[in-house]
Amino acid sequence: MSQCTTPGRLLDAAEQLLAVHGPAGTSVRQVLRLAGVANAAAVGYHFGDKAGLVAAVGRRVVDEVLADRERALQARPDAAGVEGLVDGWVRPIVALRCAGRGRYAARVFTRLFDEPRERWEANGAAAVRASADRYCAALAPLLPHLGGSELAWRWQSVTATTDFYAIGALDDAEPAPGPDDVDRHVRRLVVPGSALLRADATD
Repeated sequence: MSQCTTPGRLLDAAEQLLAVHGPAGTSVRQVLRLAGVANAAAVGYHFGDKAGLVAAVGRRVVDEVLADRERALQARPDAAGVEGLVDGWVRPIVALRCAGRGRYAARVFTRLFDEPRERWEANGAAAVRASADRYCAALAPLLPHLGGSELAWRWQSVTATTDFYAIGALDDAEPAPGPDDVDRHVRRLVVPGSALLRADATD
């Protein structure tokens, strides 16, 4: 975020407004005002229209999270085990939440697969699924008691819990987390997530 280019400023402003008001409650005029962009045609020039801007904001969030997850997967030491893989998956979302962006990021991720399959390449759903498959492939040798379908189901449960965390559904009246809370909140997700993955098979 916080890019100095006009498209970057528009994306930053749009994400802030969308997080609070959603697409229906966010206008192009509001985005331009918050971004400090005087040219009323800027959104049309860079993104085509408001729908294109909303899609670009969502895809930027997806790409940021996926890039962080891929780096974590590639950098994983052999000794990291199940906990290290869960950490690599949840940490990018926790970091967004602790930076004040998690609520909107979670909404983006939970809506990806609601769109028609022909949109999955464009909106990032296909890339999210491919990333999950790579993580499950890395987990499979560590969890030989789980078949492929059950491992995938449990991984989706870890993902769903992370999304609930990101929108604040697990806060239990705690104050919103800040940058210093990342490691502690990652641990809160890693411990139960790893226990779920290690639990006896149900199939």
